[in-house]
Amino acid sequence: MSANTSTDEAKDELLSPFRRLYALTKTPYPAIANAALLASTPMISPSLKVPPAQSPALSIPMSRVFSRSSTPRVGITTKTALFFSMMQGIGAYMIYDNDLENGAGFIATWSALYLIVGGRKPFSALKYGRTWPLLLSSVSLANAVLYGQRFLATGFQ
Repeated sequence: MSANTSTDEAKDELLSPFRRLYALTKTPYPAIANAALLASTPMISPSLKVPPAQSPALSIPMSRVFSRSSTPRVGITTKTALFFSMMQGIGAYMIYDNDLENGAGFIATWSALYLIVGGRKPFSALKYGRTWPLLLSSVSLANAVLYGQRFLATGFQ
């Protein structure tokens, strides 16, 4: 019995950081942190225009056929950063207003949407020495997973 108890305590110690992070999803603080990071993006790491790679004369890359801008960018634009920051702030307010289930679902959804919109850009930004987009994607991934877990654990009652 005592050996079983000590293994349970060791397992709880090992999982305690994850449980602490999960417990934070009862508060709006992770969403506020993500909103603050996104809102500060235009000042800390503005979007950088990079020259397109030279391609052979006869081939047209499909990404250029369907893209709106002729110049590719590294990082997210100011409009995108402020929009997703506003959505994270709205979700944080929902949790602050004691609507944990809907707030967690809202934050998880908008964090996942941010990953869809800006998911490839962090890795291309590393080529240019920019780590800020990778930080934003990491925090958004953590919010999507943790708040998504909180939303799914409520049982939809």
